[in-house]
Amino acid sequence: MKSQLVVMVVLAVAVGACGKEPAIVRATQEVKLIHALEDALLRSVEAEKSAVLATTDEESRSLAMEAQRFATQINRLRLDLRQLVTADGQPQETAQLDAFDTAWGEFEEVDRRLLALAVANTNLKATRLSVSDGARVLDRFVDALVEMQRASADSELIRAALVASISALRVQSLLMAHIPSPDDAEMTALEKRIGELSEETGRQLAAVGGMAAPKPREKLAEVARTWDEYRRIVAEVLRLSRQNTNVLSFDVSVHEKRRVTKDCLSALAALLETIEATSPDTR
Repeated sequence: MKSQLVVMVVLAVAVGACGKEPAIVRATQEVKLIHALEDALLRSVEAEKSAVLATTDEESRSLAMEAQRFATQINRLRLDLRQLVTADGQPQETAQLDAFDTAWGEFEEVDRRLLALAVANTNLKATRLSVSDGARVLDRFVDALVEMQRASADSELIRAALVASISALRVQSLLMAHIPSPDDAEMTALEKRIGELSEETGRQLAAVGGMAAPKPREKLAEVARTWDEYRRIVAEVLRLSRQNTNVLSFDVSVHEKRRVTKDCLSALAALLETIEATSPDTR
């Protein structure tokens, strides 16, 4: 009888030891998965921020894809962690993992909007268009007007050509204020002023045309075509600038993305603390 009792005790101890072994292994795996999640999350954030600050479309797209690859990795790690936590059957750990999943869902939604804005690069494209094609065409316009002034002794024609040049140059300067503006009201005010200056340029060109001799009028026709070309560029710059994707992506990255990243990391830290504080003996 005594020997049977000893055998039963030994078996119970052995069974208990076997029962604790998987729990210990699971806890170790859970800790590793949490650290892997934290690392992938931070790498994803780094790739996203680099995409927002990238100076070319190609670089933005490449970095956005890198951020998305980390998101795929996080989803795989998250499912693996869920299986282990479910096997342990600890309500607190399950609740904390649920909190992470909720924060991660918000993170993914923010990233979806943010990365789409980052790769659009409309403010960057507007800047390039303004300082390249816009500046080149405007230079041709002003140079042609200067040439007309030098060829004329009519003070009124010279004055009208000068005012036209100045008004056009002021349009260009206002474009460079419009592109980085984050404020709709400010952009509307700038667009109104750009419209006024464009109208003034048109009036002065018409005045020059009324005073010019036949031969200078041929030059004026070329000036008018150049002005029309510049106005088309201005319209495209304003269209791109109005979308404000670079400005918006930066704002979302600094504010919304920062908050959801913090929520994700806090949830993982809480889960890690619970796992490390809970001994397999208590499970």
